[in-house]
Amino acid sequence: MEGDGLTDRERYGDRYLKERDRFADLARDADWDGLFAELVKHPERANLARPGNRSGFAPLHQAAWHGAGIAVVSRLIAHGAWRTRRTRDGRRPVDIARERAHTHLLELLEPVAVRQLPAPADVLERHFHAMLRERTGRCFEETEHLLPPLSPLTEGLDVRIFFRVAGMMGGLHYRLHADTVHVNGTSRMDGDHGDFHRVTPDGWTRLPYSPTPPPPWSCPY
Repeated sequence: MEGDGLTDRERYGDRYLKERDRFADLARDADWDGLFAELVKHPERANLARPGNRSGFAPLHQAAWHGAGIAVVSRLIAHGAWRTRRTRDGRRPVDIARERAHTHLLELLEPVAVRQLPAPADVLERHFHAMLRERTGRCFEETEHLLPPLSPLTEGLDVRIFFRVAGMMGGLHYRLHADTVHVNGTSRMDGDHGDFHRVTPDGWTRLPYSPTPPPPWSCPY
């Protein structure tokens, strides 16, 4: 799954920006057939909001707002839409459905933890975000990024997320590995598989290699 924290629309390529805007338009307009057709081509985009969008509404938030049918919402979740994903003002899809009185969706949208983080999310995220800042150098200083939460990792047995970083010519792949968060930083400038880090409740460390190398990623950036 792709996670996107970049807030500046000008940092996207024109072609990719048009694709992302069209994807967001389909969700905004509740064109679910069109949206699912796009997800067949780009399944990694199930949790992406409109680039630079201030609301941060991903497709599952839009479905909650519209009061979409259970079949639509179930299909989005089956595509990997995160029930823990929050908007810019902190609302989850279930919160939006509750505000809109779409009671038929509340049980389905309530987050379910398939796996547990090895520490409270705020503790682990503090170390994770410190590692991201260190790994990306001045990228976060030069371009605003919303740092990713770790809660989506609990929504499946093997959730793998790619977080794109402007200025890095790549980004970071992260997932739960045993009782740690395993992070692989990659760039198109790398001549190898990038570098690897492990985040634990006590901090983060760099690893000499990946303990269990993930399969090759195909990323259009």
